[in-house]
Amino acid sequence: MENNKLQFSKAELLHYKKLISNRFIENPRMSLVFNKEKKSFKKNVFNLVSYCFHVALRANGVYVSKNKKTIVLFYENKKLKKTFSDYCRYFKVLKGVPVANIKSILNNEKEIKKHQLKLDNYIYVWFIAQEEGYGKLDGLNEINQMLFKLSNTTKLPIIFETSDIRLIRFYKHVGFDVYKKLKSGSETIYFFADKKTLETYNM
Repeated sequence: MENNKLQFSKAELLHYKKLISNRFIENPRMSLVFNKEKKSFKKNVFNLVSYCFHVALRANGVYVSKNKKTIVLFYENKKLKKTFSDYCRYFKVLKGVPVANIKSILNNEKEIKKHQLKLDNYIYVWFIAQEEGYGKLDGLNEINQMLFKLSNTTKLPIIFETSDIRLIRFYKHVGFDVYKKLKSGSETIYFFADKKTLETYNM
């Protein structure tokens, strides 16, 4: 995890936050949270990514590939701690959420929690993003190897969700599998875990 110990400059922080937010603007889950018709939509997505980035960074859960093209935000559940500055960033995120969306957001999060594997502790993958236009898989493969090395070291399972069907085949190829599908509005959420964990739970 040597890469995680790097200190990010302000310019680097801005670059990687933009990289992630630009890749998730078209994600249906962003439209569920924020009003896509508003001019502030991109800024609201950026604020959400910024909040997640700083929480993950303090949990030693930011990893950038050696070629600087791919990044992952993740955390170990029991080590996730939030500070006053995190709550300030979270409040900034909430200001961009329309009141009319709050009920559906809460219901959506409740459904996701309901279908996640019931685990005491785990590694949760929050965001994976790759620079637009970069079509190679070396960065994604590197991140995948890092996550499995961490999982083997900590003896913890890896879980995440995605609604991006373009990545499903890749995730299955590198050692993950879908254990649950959930229809939510206009999207389908795919629940993933590493295959070793799914074998343990006979799934």
